[in-house]
Amino acid sequence: MIRLDAEQRAAAAIGRGPVRVVAGAGTGKTAVIAERFRRLAKAGAPPGSILVMTFTDRAAAEMRERIEDLTGSAAPGVGTFHAIALSWLRADGRAIGVPAGFRILTGADRWILARELMWQLGDLALTGDERPDDLVAPALLMLERLKQELVPLERLGIWAREAEDRDRGELMQACVRLFRAYEVECRKQRLVDFEDLLALAVRMLEQRPQVLEAYRARYPHVLVDEYQDLNLAQERLVELVAGGGEPFVVGDDDQSIYRFRGASRASLERFRNAFPAATTVTLGRNHRSSRRIVAAASALVGHNADRLPKQLRSGRTGEKVQVWACPDGAIEADAIAREAARLIASGLPVAEIAVLCRTNAIARPIATALAAHGVPHVVIGGHGFHDRPEIKDVVALLRVLRDPGDVVAIARAVTRPPLSLDPDQALAVLRDRKDLSPLDALKAWAPAGLFAHLLQTLAAQAAELDVRDLFFELMERTRYLDVLSTTLEGSEAARAVANVSRFAELIAEYCEVQADRSLQAYMRHLDLVLLSQEDERPAEVEGLADAVQVMTIHQAKGLEFDGVFVPGLVEGRLPQSGRSPRFELPATVLEPLVRGREDVIAEERRLLYVAMTRARRLLYLTRASHYEGGRRWRDSRFLEEVRQAGTRTVERRDVAEDRVSPPPALPASGEGAPAVVLSYSSIASYRDCPRQYWYRHVQRLPVVQSAEAVQGVIIHETLRRAGEARRAGADVTSSMLRALHHDVWGETTFPDPRRAATFERNGVEQLEAYRKRGGLDARPEFLEQSFSVAVDGWTLNGIIDRIDRTAEGWHIIDYKSGRPLARGRRDLQVALYALGAESALQLDPIELEIVYLASGTSTSVDHSSASVAEAAKQGAEVAEGVRSGRFDARPDRRRCRLCPYRLVCADAL
Repeated sequence: MIRLDAEQRAAAAIGRGPVRVVAGAGTGKTAVIAERFRRLAKAGAPPGSILVMTFTDRAAAEMRERIEDLTGSAAPGVGTFHAIALSWLRADGRAIGVPAGFRILTGADRWILARELMWQLGDLALTGDERPDDLVAPALLMLERLKQELVPLERLGIWAREAEDRDRGELMQACVRLFRAYEVECRKQRLVDFEDLLALAVRMLEQRPQVLEAYRARYPHVLVDEYQDLNLAQERLVELVAGGGEPFVVGDDDQSIYRFRGASRASLERFRNAFPAATTVTLGRNHRSSRRIVAAASALVGHNADRLPKQLRSGRTGEKVQVWACPDGAIEADAIAREAARLIASGLPVAEIAVLCRTNAIARPIATALAAHGVPHVVIGGHGFHDRPEIKDVVALLRVLRDPGDVVAIARAVTRPPLSLDPDQALAVLRDRKDLSPLDALKAWAPAGLFAHLLQTLAAQAAELDVRDLFFELMERTRYLDVLSTTLEGSEAARAVANVSRFAELIAEYCEVQADRSLQAYMRHLDLVLLSQEDERPAEVEGLADAVQVMTIHQAKGLEFDGVFVPGLVEGRLPQSGRSPRFELPATVLEPLVRGREDVIAEERRLLYVAMTRARRLLYLTRASHYEGGRRWRDSRFLEEVRQAGTRTVERRDVAEDRVSPPPALPASGEGAPAVVLSYSSIASYRDCPRQYWYRHVQRLPVVQSAEAVQGVIIHETLRRAGEARRAGADVTSSMLRALHHDVWGETTFPDPRRAATFERNGVEQLEAYRKRGGLDARPEFLEQSFSVAVDGWTLNGIIDRIDRTAEGWHIIDYKSGRPLARGRRDLQVALYALGAESALQLDPIELEIVYLASGTSTSVDHSSASVAEAAKQGAEVAEGVRSGRFDARPDRRRCRLCPYRLVCADAL
């Protein structure tokens, strides 16, 4: 039994009335709630009459275990808010029309339904975006927030109709229509959205007094953990079931880090408003961290305004908090790995070391460095199920069977088990195959011949077998799992087998509910699942208890370790910048007691505070001056705040450059070293990720164009034809433009028939809006004008959409069918076009305009000799990288998600 200190015992023993316990980090919140439960049970309360509400499944399991160990009896009333609400709705939801036997809609199924409805409705505010599918997830997050904050849809609809910002108002109106359609479809299919569980439970208790009184009678004692993490719906649930009673809540406003889920650090203040007679008790004795760690963390979080008063203290000794300054990210990762290895050698248990990162992307290079130094480690949540190597392998194999011409999928299939052929050789065979199909080219290459023949055979059978049987045949005849298992350590092999088995189960689950069980139908479904980014957890790793734990700070909430590293402490990473307000709920639609927009920096500060207070004895805060991309990063403002704890508490160390080798060069091409020819798009591609450039421009791996890309091609060709008509002297009328678009559409194969009608309608509307603004009034001098110019050892090629002659000179127009470019990209393109127009086409002076057809806006951009010189410099740097074979990967979560080579790239996030 854990011994409680005087503060904890006093808090647990408070007699009558509501109680609010403000418990600082490491002060034993769970122990206090467990002791409160024990005292209530000892005083005669049946364990089943004590409701204990927690935030996460892990917290509920830990709380239940601690209470049952303490009391020796079951604790049936312990659960998460969602689990408790679900059980209540199963029992009594029919009172408000919740259908019996309802299914909960979550994850990819939820995203797929919302996406299908978005395209059915075809609102231009959503489907007219450059990447409409990217809007589904943020729209659903907004719907979650509506439900978490108990905001009726009608209230948002009224705001949208009256909004001064018409663009945002139209977007919100489109979202309201989508949400209404979503609700109707859920009712039709007897589905309940996951966040509906809380909102419906609140409605049931508010609208059915007899049901409310029954639950109040059943649970006269209500205990709530981590109260600062509650959203308004959860708070309202507590207020209803504990109304008139004696709720006992525990929380710490300094550890409120779930704003993205609707949580607010003001929850503890609002509890006092709901229960004005509540007694407040503060716990300040930290039982986890050393005095120095507590002092440094307190110095940091003390910069947040409006905190509840508390004085955190500790009696534990420990080393100074380390603040490391590193030259670059590779050296930072290497230094962390070296120090972890040193700590393990000194006797620190390996599982007592953690690396806590703001995002999973930051963890990637550190995991690589740990592996390089032979340090056992596990990345918690670093890869979702579909990002696991073995799942990407079987997806690639299925893609080959669906389309034997899918070169990207074939490239992965032959360079991973069961063949594991040399990537350079395999890519050369696929690149230089001339008129042969990819599989025929591989059949003619001895190392791949039998495997390519097998894939062709299975591809032919795909039309006859359902996808379950086809997958079984694929695994059996390729012996994929047998071969893969021989290449992996035991626990990892078991995990890979478990993941592939789960993949087979998912195929079976799909087949159980779908009439069309063909490979083509299943792959359409799988494509949407992958597009949704809604992933399930991979199989758990056995035998990795003795490993350094690498995870995000959010995942570390509630955990503790002897030694903790927090990397990436630079502006833009920790703290991150604020989210885009595009899908943020307007403050005026929220309840008065809910803050519309809390301080983002304050929450980021609390996030670092949580990371620091996971450490018992050793804490390392690290940053690098340079990460991928080359620009210099500024120190996080939080480091200076931590250093204010004083030199007796915090020690700064400059990490010297050490033996971190750059990635090996990849072959620049399969044809010696030809002259480097670049365009704006290839320069931008290399600067984003040299590895993507290598796949596209060196290995020349073809990819299937997306629906959005084909839409851009159709619009550009329509504008070219309209320009030709105008140059010939004709006026471009609405009917002419529509006819031209119809012709181009008919000549083009659109890759997504289900969305074709919406894309076609959107294209017509965007073109007509441009015509009405006078965009097609002037007579073009040049259309789709190509240029080529030699620039300091490399050649710049390009095509300019349209050039008009004006009284002052020349007017260059570039059409964009997507979102406005970031300023850096825009300036680069404009400067390169200016270079081409002036040097190759001899046009001077020029003015440049970028037309954004989707938004109906345009931007006139100035250029200067300095900007042209800078663009030429950037091109020269890319050319030198290409000549030198520098094609390192620069993984980034969003960039990798959109990359067509994600399946074949080993470094993709």
